[in-house]
Amino acid sequence: MAKNANEALLYAAERGCIQGVKAALKAGADIDYAGAQDGHEITDATALYIASFLGHADVVRLLIRKGASLTKRSIGKSNSPLLIAAAKGYTEVVELLVRHGATLDTRDAYQRTPLMVACSYKQVDIARRLIEFGARADLTDAKGLTAQQHCERDVELTKLVQEALHTRLLRCCNTTCGKPGYRSTLKLCAQCKLTRYCSRDCQRQHWLIGHQKSCGHDTFSDDGSNPFLKLSKLKTVKQKCVQI
Repeated sequence: MAKNANEALLYAAERGCIQGVKAALKAGADIDYAGAQDGHEITDATALYIASFLGHADVVRLLIRKGASLTKRSIGKSNSPLLIAAAKGYTEVVELLVRHGATLDTRDAYQRTPLMVACSYKQVDIARRLIEFGARADLTDAKGLTAQQHCERDVELTKLVQEALHTRLLRCCNTTCGKPGYRSTLKLCAQCKLTRYCSRDCQRQHWLIGHQKSCGHDTFSDDGSNPFLKLSKLKTVKQKCVQI
């Protein structure tokens, strides 16, 4: 029965069916169940990931309210719900995830942040919103590329990122605050060291909103299937051998 409920949850999430999601959860479905869907573009993913992939904002909202994990990624892949929503250009979904505690500067297997991904896929509105939320434009991926380099000569995107770099301003990661500041004035979360706050009250509020579910868990764990990471590790080993 539980297995059927889990499959029904994924089916409902894929179709954006609110009532179907509610029925599956009531029947005992595991909200973070990740199941294979043969012959479909989305495989081994949770209901929240599927809804984020397809832009079903109402389903995303419901799943978050019911306690779905914001950090669980598709099995064997490097994307989190926030990363895939940024790539697909679903502004409402991105806003929902960030407002409920998803880490702004989370990384994929290639060390790309949601801002880098948005720039790569020419998602101007997403890039603008992420910057407004406080995403860092100065970070680099595994190849040493910045968000600006991911813009690939797109004038509007390049201007957005350049302005973010020029101001050097960061923002409080409590989205109900968003107060601008600098590294010297905003304090990092002591555990994940990815989120920044202008005050202890803001940190406490963001923790309760949802950061407690993401803190320290919103990272990509290499399962050995990514060829780029395998190559990077091989180069590192060779370099160490040469040094020895």
